[in-house]
Amino acid sequence: TRRRVLKLAGAGSATLAAQRFAPFAAAQETGRIDVHHHWHPPVIRDAFQGVNIGSSWPGGEWNVDTALSLMDRFDIRTGLLSVRNPRARVTVEQCRAINNSAAEIVADHPTRFGALTYLPQYDIDAATEEAVRALDVLGLDGVSLNPSVDRRYLGAPEYEPLMAELGRRGAVVLLHPTAPPYFGDFGLTIRSSVIEYVFETTRAIANLILSGTIERHPGIRWITAHAGGAAPYIAARLAEQGERFDPAVQERAPDGVINYMKTLYYGTAQATSLYTLRALTELVDPSRIVFGTDLPISPPSLIEDSDAVLANFDGFTAQDLETIQSGNARTLFPRLS
Repeated sequence: TRRRVLKLAGAGSATLAAQRFAPFAAAQETGRIDVHHHWHPPVIRDAFQGVNIGSSWPGGEWNVDTALSLMDRFDIRTGLLSVRNPRARVTVEQCRAINNSAAEIVADHPTRFGALTYLPQYDIDAATEEAVRALDVLGLDGVSLNPSVDRRYLGAPEYEPLMAELGRRGAVVLLHPTAPPYFGDFGLTIRSSVIEYVFETTRAIANLILSGTIERHPGIRWITAHAGGAAPYIAARLAEQGERFDPAVQERAPDGVINYMKTLYYGTAQATSLYTLRALTELVDPSRIVFGTDLPISPPSLIEDSDAVLANFDGFTAQDLETIQSGNARTLFPRLS
């Protein structure tokens, strides 16, 4: 690690340190960048004891060493840390503590980890203030946002102050879903993560476009989790009916719904199947697809199966795979280059 190199250098062994770690550094440069990688900070662990770390975690508390071991297993050079939403309000103070902890991890392991800011999204003023602090002062790499909070979806007018600050900074935003509070009213015997997560993401994408948010704030780079939910599959329907039923959409989104959808990035986490990739690659080319795993939520078998699908998909060349698995992330997060 960089810390060990500095210690060796302090002992008068700088040349030895460079020689010893040069092959390791070169190997790390060829690894993948995981833009959808969860962690379980102590603040969340202590406040919400019922939140599971994930299927790939070997047990015990989340820690850097185990995370690095898991990343190495799947050839992940860098993981962009984001908090798995506990489906409950995380206070402003807790959000600040989470982001402070994330900044410390990144400072200790700058090539292995990045971090996405966690915000108290139910309080737009507080969320905007914390976004500015985390990006400008802590130097975190981006922001993670829920599609909706309190039945208010991204694209609603209340979010404008936050969108304006993120747009001015050219922030990268991971759109990551959780179940809305009304899901239980449906009376379904299906886990919300099975279907509702993708629909939450789809609703947010539609509202961000049709409300004109993406047109007004083109500086924001959006990464949509799980390949954009159902949005690629119903892209034509979103465009045709979204524009036909509301003439004002022509003013709010003058480039057309499909063109705005093409400006988004789409993550592969828990969305790497032939069914999904066929629809996604009809909408966007590899320059808009980014690699993600949803580790440690995803079980190891799912990562292995997803990797096999990516490697054998006839729509991707070897260069496409490099672009998807690291190239696009280096563009979005230049620090990781």
